[in-house]
Amino acid sequence: MLCIFCAGNSTNSRSVEHIMPESIGSKKRVLPRGVVCDKCNNYFARKVEQPILNHPWMRNIRAWQQIPNKRGSYQSLVGHIAGTEIAVNMRRSKSGSLQLDTENKNDQKILKRVIAENFEQPLIFTIEDNPPKKEMSRFLCKMAYETFAELFCKTPQGTATLIHEPFLNNIRRYARYGDNFKEWPFSQRRIFPHDTLMLHPTKNEWVHAGFGCGLFMNKRRETLFGFIFYGIEFVINIGGPSIAGYREWLSDHAGISPMVERLGCYLEHAEDGKYYLHGEFNASNGLEFDKKHGYAPYK
Repeated sequence: MLCIFCAGNSTNSRSVEHIMPESIGSKKRVLPRGVVCDKCNNYFARKVEQPILNHPWMRNIRAWQQIPNKRGSYQSLVGHIAGTEIAVNMRRSKSGSLQLDTENKNDQKILKRVIAENFEQPLIFTIEDNPPKKEMSRFLCKMAYETFAELFCKTPQGTATLIHEPFLNNIRRYARYGDNFKEWPFSQRRIFPHDTLMLHPTKNEWVHAGFGCGLFMNKRRETLFGFIFYGIEFVINIGGPSIAGYREWLSDHAGISPMVERLGCYLEHAEDGKYYLHGEFNASNGLEFDKKHGYAPYK
């Protein structure tokens, strides 16, 4: 068995690769052992996923939504003391009390003074949708390539042939090293509020609409990858560093989301003031949408 990234022998690899990081709550979208070798699994966790998971944008969403990491602990919310660049973090303990600390231990005296003065100098915590461009594009490319590989896991030829597919050379290298293009642009937009609710598929209760990913196509016969994280939609082109085909797709379909309306779902702003996503997010609905509009692989 060959690793889909480095083409090394991965027969004895033990790692199970999560397409979306386990630390954002993803448990089910995984590739079988050996599809990604242990060495590449470790590399991507450290060099591609961690820069995004530890960025204040992602960190604060994970903290605000109380998303446990794979060890079951919760991320702290990061902010700063007003009028300064002193970073502080806040987390909720198991007892429910709030705990404050500074990112830099040398700043603890200043935080203690702020607390003693009853926060006359306030603490500011914000969630800004500003992931770093280069790191985010590599993060998206890694997930996109693995989602593409997921399609081949149960086919007779398997995933080994992907390493020799010229169509995938550029995205594979950019995900690994980020050195073959100056940038790999992606689309980013908010398609529903961060506190939107959806019906849990098995528990039949309303929960926050968190994350998901999938592939779709356009009339240029480009393969596109979509990722949603608490209302923010990211889209990237698997075939190359251009998002023009997706902008064209949006224009053709009145700005709907390939990850919501294309799948047969819709957003409701209810009388109680809350937002609800209705529908089952069924991939087969997306395939029917593509077929109806004549997108590849359909004629």
